[in-house]
Amino acid sequence: MLVTSSIEVNEPTEICFPHDEKGQHISAQYFLSGEASIVMGNGQRQFWTQDGSSVIRSDTPGFRLIVEPGHVLRHVCVGMYRDALQDRLNETSCQQLARLMATDETVDLAVPVPTDMLVRGTAQRLYQLRTATGLDSVKAEGLAISLLSEVLSGFGRLALDGADSSSVLPWQAHRVRQLKAAIDADPGHSFAEGEMLERFAMGDQTARRVFQTVFGTSLAAHTRISRLTHARGKLSDGADAACYTA
Repeated sequence: MLVTSSIEVNEPTEICFPHDEKGQHISAQYFLSGEASIVMGNGQRQFWTQDGSSVIRSDTPGFRLIVEPGHVLRHVCVGMYRDALQDRLNETSCQQLARLMATDETVDLAVPVPTDMLVRGTAQRLYQLRTATGLDSVKAEGLAISLLSEVLSGFGRLALDGADSSSVLPWQAHRVRQLKAAIDADPGHSFAEGEMLERFAMGDQTARRVFQTVFGTSLAAHTRISRLTHARGKLSDGADAACYTA
């Protein structure tokens, strides 16, 4: 299964990928431009930015790709049924990948994978061949298999169960910068339960860890400082207005 897309949206847009009842499939995704949130059937949410790769296995019916206004999303997705893929990779020594292939339990997984030059080049060539016919279509099929293999190899190298707590993925750094800007713009705002996840694609605990790593200070400390700075600014504005009136 090969899917390519190029869409420009002027309003919030959701693209639904229905569940394929014929069998479980695993896909490799790559975003050439734009950004989007992926919401799995079980509610798990991840966020991808330009030049981001991911692996998805979706056993729960369907998942959604959410694109915000003003983005031009160019996207490549290559998927294969698990049984067919397992036959090709049955000699793999990558523990994470072997586990993903072997389990018969329901899995809803969307994991960012580091993008190297090989993945980037394959994805770009594959996107350029999206309307290919004749021999070029055969070339596209070969590139699709290569992209799937390259991204899955990257997934296989991830230590998902014992990830370094100090590591920060590019999309997470991008999101905490947005979070910091939101706090600085409205320091008095208190985030409701689930709001952090909905707006920034990270739960409270993850957001605090990533914020600390990126900015070298805790989220709570930055919020307090931002509120104090905002309050001092208001007091100063009031004093200046009083002096002017006098």
